[in-house]
This record gives sequence, structure tokens and C-alpha cells, in this order.
Amino acid sequence: MKRLIVITTPYFFRGESVVLTHLFEEGMQRLHLRKPDGDADELRRLLDKVPAIHYPKIVLHDCFGLAADYGLGGVHLNKRSHQAPAGFTGTISRSCHSVGELEQFRTLDYLFLSPIFQSISKEGYGNGFEMETLREASDAGIINDKVIALGGIDLTTLPLLRPFRFGGAAVLGALWGDRPSADRLDSIIKQYKKLQVWN
Repeated sequence: MKRLIVITTPYFFRGESVVLTHLFEEGMQRLHLRKPDGDADELRRLLDKVPAIHYPKIVLHDCFGLAADYGLGGVHLNKRSHQAPAGFTGTISRSCHSVGELEQFRTLDYLFLSPIFQSISKEGYGNGFEMETLREASDAGIINDKVIALGGIDLTTLPLLRPFRFGGAAVLGALWGDRPSADRLDSIIKQYKKLQVWN
């Protein structure tokens, strides 16, 4: 079964905890909590408003100390936070931007490969991979069920991933749009259900 991973907007928005809780109730199994400019207190305030039953489904990109405090499911390594806390027992993932990096970090639990297509949420963030490169990496087993496609993933590009061996896809812009808020809850949930066709 292919995984659909949701990445939060990089900024906090009004009613975010309400929207996230509803997404979990609709079946969201993995949320990457990525707020590069947020501090630990802001992350705590958001987490405190989400039912604790969903904490094991949340992966942190920063402030890794909170992972143990809240019993979160994983940490995601990046340039800002490049080492998991000592003794951490949850999943450890990281972002990769080349096939070579996939091989370098293959011992981790799973890896994001990006940008697969032109990014929706980050203007000027790469042009994506050549399909032939993805095909070769997939045939060689470098792209496998531990590799998650990220970048430009939406309803039109999801079907283009099917020939490859990705274990799932991660979405950001395709779900949240330009101005997410609790007022747009119904449309966000509707969009999430459409994106779930990947499964």
C-alpha cells in the first residue's frame, strides 16, 4: 500500500490544530510537522491542541527534544537538525535531492526524494528529475518502498509516479493551497480525500 504523507505549511495558521485533527480522523497516517521558523514553545502550543492519540503519527523536523516529551513517531533530519536524539526509538527519515544521496542514507527508515516535479509551494525550487533517471534508479532498486516522492505532487502528477517503485508520496502545496485556515476545513478535507487515490 502506497503511503500519502502530509507536510505542514512552513508557517502556523489560524485553526491549524482543528484542521490537523480532522485530517487524522479522515485517516492521515503520517504528518511531517515542519515549521523552520517556529520555536519549541510554538510547536508545543500546536501539539497541545492535537489529541495525544495522534502523536505517534507525527514526525518532527526541528526541536527534536519534543519528540520524546510527546511520544512522537519520528524525526526528520535536515541541514538545521542533522542528528537524531540519543536513544531515540521512533523512525528517522531525511530529505535527499539526488540518487546518490538515496544510496548514502539507505539505512534510515525512509527518505524523501525531491523535487520530483516542479515544486508547487517553493518557487524556483528545482525543475524536477528526468523520468529516465527515475526509471533507472527504480529498475536498480535504489528507488524502492523506503523512498517517498516529494515536490510538485498533485492530482495530475500522482498517476505519473505509478511506473516507479516509490513507497509513497508527500504533499504540501497540493493540499493546503494559498491561504489555509479552519474556515476552509471542508475543502481541505475534500482535497485530502482526492489525493488519497494514491493509496
